[in-house]
Amino acid sequence: MQNISKAKRAAAGACIALFANMGMNSVFTIFLASFMAEWPDSSVATIALAATFGCAMAFICSTFFTGPLLKKLPPRVIFLLCGGLAVIYCGLYYAASSVGMLIIAGLFGGMVLSFGVHAMGVAAITPYFADYGKKLSVIIGVVLASAALGAAVFSFVPGYLIPVMGWRNVFLVIGTAVTLCDILAFLIIPKTPSADASAKNTADPSAALPGLSMKQALRTPSFWLVFIGILLMTIMYQGLCTYMPTFLQVCGMSTETASSMQGIMQLVGIIFILAGGALVNKIGVKGLILFAALPLAAGCLLFALVFPSSPAVPLAVICSVLCVSGGVITNVCSAVTPVLFGARSMNQINSIYSGGAFWGGAALASQVVGRVVTATESYPYGFITAAAAGVIGMFILFAALAANPMKKLEK
Repeated sequence: MQNISKAKRAAAGACIALFANMGMNSVFTIFLASFMAEWPDSSVATIALAATFGCAMAFICSTFFTGPLLKKLPPRVIFLLCGGLAVIYCGLYYAASSVGMLIIAGLFGGMVLSFGVHAMGVAAITPYFADYGKKLSVIIGVVLASAALGAAVFSFVPGYLIPVMGWRNVFLVIGTAVTLCDILAFLIIPKTPSADASAKNTADPSAALPGLSMKQALRTPSFWLVFIGILLMTIMYQGLCTYMPTFLQVCGMSTETASSMQGIMQLVGIIFILAGGALVNKIGVKGLILFAALPLAAGCLLFALVFPSSPAVPLAVICSVLCVSGGVITNVCSAVTPVLFGARSMNQINSIYSGGAFWGGAALASQVVGRVVTATESYPYGFITAAAAGVIGMFILFAALAANPMKKLEK
């Protein structure tokens, strides 16, 4: 009973931390129009370098530092660290006097993305996998959905506050909220169990199931195919998310309405993420990949080919609802690891996929789509490019599953 109580506290704390940290890093697109008005001589792609460098930092930290850091510090302490980084991040945005300062601020945001979001959220509940039992996939879905909820809430609120108090002051509000949430997560998440208790509890996947070591996984084609596939699918999702609010404003929507469209997309996306966590055992990983990719690609194409000639709120809502399936990419990250590599190195591999590949794709997205938009002076062409990247990534993931190294290990 005591372990179950701790397991619930771990899940609750992870949810609070992911809500705040993902929410904080989802607001850039809402502020993009304000940044363009503040620095009119800079192109949209140049300003988006703040998101690019931030996601690149998340990619580097997740790929090379998250795993080692988890061996030295428990997630609860890292969430406290994220609170401090959030203060620096929002403070730099508040004081920004140039696009260069936005980029520097983005680097600190990237650290929070790496240490405070997907991989770290799963790491917080990993010692209690055995206590969750058959509800494990649902719990992971709930924890990841809390990040989507944060993205939704933080998309709605700034759009209404910016006209009232100015974009700089809104960043002070965001920094305060995130810091308080990270401190709360630190207080709620139990201290890491002793080595003996951890060994007993993590007899979940790591000890009970066969699997490849990290070095063995790195030598397989599937590892790199998954990395590239998730990266390309993320370009589709983040490419749309980055430029959709600005595109809607170019089409005549107000800042409040445009931010609401993204908020709706993120809010409904919670249902998709929860469904992905609950349905993966029924529809399989291939079904989950289709679930993540196809509706999103359809939404991108609708925005590109239909919306410009009919810029109405109802159509924007339909497009946004289709695009929410992209949030399921985070479920794909945690679902492919045990299928292709077992659970022996789940935390390490999941950190690379959930952090490295996902945020690597996010880093490329703002520039790939942004440069297309700048070169063609057309947001629709950017969205078509994003959709093409995502569909290619989907087929690459299918190729990774076809080359499943676990089948060879089982033989």
